[in-house]
Formats: sequence, C-alpha cells, structure tokens
Amino acid sequence: MAVKPWKGAMKEPSNFKAPTKPHKRPKADLKLEYVYGYRSKDMKNNVRFLENGNIAYPAAALGIVMNIEKNQ
Repeated sequence: MAVKPWKGAMKEPSNFKAPTKPHKRPKADLKLEYVYGYRSKDMKNNVRFLENGNIAYPAAALGIVMNIEKNQ
C-alpha cells in the first residue's frame, strides 16, 4: 500500500466553483513541421526499413516515417 502524505496537505480553495458546462475544443490546429534529434544512447534496434523503402524510427513521443527519395 502506497503512502500519500500530500493527501492531507491538499485543500480545495474556499472560492472554488466547478464549471457548469464542458469546455469546447479550440478552433486551432497544430502542424508538425520538423523534429529535432534522435535518442540512441540507451535504445537499440529501433530503426526499421519498411517494405516501400521508407525508414521508420521513434523521436520523442512520435513515430517518424522518412521518405528517403524525397530527402535527397
């Protein structure tokens, strides 16, 4: 059983008011243009050639598929 000492220290604010309606999704989109870096210090065998000739590998929390012909 885990000990959670912070539970006794946490208090709800005196002026807290729960939201009455759910928040709507923002009217914005993000487009990833580039990922910097590749972690290889403690990872092994994580780069793969795909059947179509592309390369797949992880970077951060992403799975990258690199088109070799397009990057030459």
